Amino acid sequence: MTEQQTCPGCGGARGTEKTEHSVETDGQGHQQPVRRTFWSPCSVCAGSGVLHR
Repeated sequence: MTEQQTCPGCGGARGTEKTEHSVETDGQGHQQPVRRTFWSPCSVCAGSGVLHR
């Protein structure tokens, strides 16, 4: 029988918020720093929130 354990990577939240930083050029040719924040499935538990042991 397998035992379920709360994922230590996301704490059972099934994912984590990630931030991506880049530099983009605007319409006038000026470089601007850009930061995007997004939700992504946990890489430890593949988004299930638990580990099976």
